[in-house]
Amino acid sequence: MATMSDNTTGNSATPLYRSLRGTALNFIEAQAVDNSLPERMNFALLRTHCTPNFQHSWGHNYAVSITPPLQGSHSFDDFVKHLNFMLPKLESWKADVTNIIVDPVMMKVMLRISFWMQAKGAKEADKVENDLLWELEMEEVSEGKVKVKRSVEFVDGAAAGRLREVMMGIAQG
Repeated sequence: MATMSDNTTGNSATPLYRSLRGTALNFIEAQAVDNSLPERMNFALLRTHCTPNFQHSWGHNYAVSITPPLQGSHSFDDFVKHLNFMLPKLESWKADVTNIIVDPVMMKVMLRISFWMQAKGAKEADKVENDLLWELEMEEVSEGKVKVKRSVEFVDGAAAGRLREVMMGIAQG
């Protein structure tokens, strides 16, 4: 589950703060494994948390500069294509939000997430933790309701490399 305990919002949190925080957590939770669907992720639910002009990109700059599929800004449909490329290679994935910073003035949320991935055919012991940061820029779509208009995902390059090694070892093994 991608949620954090409710005590992290505090009693003095404004409605906008709560909306930003809730939307960010719902955006991450919508990416959970859903084995009832052929793709194993509920893309329709994920789309409900995004604006029609949603854009996704990746960081860190050097890692992106040497990884063509991660370059540029991607529409929601392009983001789904990326996920559809990765998901068949994974047995499971799980997001544990470990920290969240909400900035109502900038309409941004920064999440730190332990993203646990197990390659198809890999042992439980070969799960890889991608300690990532995900910056979400929000837009108010109606009074009190916000959606994600831009996201930047900063992945752990070493973890991505380890997952690739595990996948290649399975393919060769």
